[in-house]
Amino acid sequence: MRYKVGDRVRYIKYAIYHTPIVKENSIWKIIKVDAKNRMYFTLDETNHKEWFKEEELQKVEYTYEELKKSPIGTKVTFEDGDVLVKDDKDIFENSGYVRNILELDNFKSRILGKIIKIEEPEYQTVYESKPEILDEVEKRYLRGVIRPFKENVRFITKRRYWIDSTEYNDISICIRNNSNIILPKFIANKMYKGMEMEKTYTLEELGL
Repeated sequence: MRYKVGDRVRYIKYAIYHTPIVKENSIWKIIKVDAKNRMYFTLDETNHKEWFKEEELQKVEYTYEELKKSPIGTKVTFEDGDVLVKDDKDIFENSGYVRNILELDNFKSRILGKIIKIEEPEYQTVYESKPEILDEVEKRYLRGVIRPFKENVRFITKRRYWIDSTEYNDISICIRNNSNIILPKFIANKMYKGMEMEKTYTLEELGL
């Protein structure tokens, strides 16, 4: 189980099971997890309850509202390496850029890109994004493959081998008390680029 009661989550774009009334990327709090592992949270405005599957949600460790309330001196690091420091109630800046808090919504800037780290004085990290190993297409595929025996998966590995001087990869799924499941081969580094070769990954590490 990836989530528990009290976790903050972001609704992401997976609406294939139902049509929820919430907006994509909106943030809410889980108030109940039922026996079928469906996630419940309440909308503040309506007290409306809706269920979601795990893959429709993403855990949120730090929110935009918290960024707006952060103290003077808070440092924000972007994916291109730029760092802005909060020097006013609504302003983050350095020698090259000045950004109003309103331009940093959804943890990104139109010019500087995605925020990857937030540090509050005395510069203790309160938020840091971790790069996803799998993209969403890869996650959906692997979730479908392992669904019947998910509880028995020990680890997943990307392997390398050659055929007629051409390098190939495949994905090996190690099952407890059973043989490994080997998925069809593909040209090296065409898919699963975030996985290191021959490294064993748990389902949690892969976001599955």
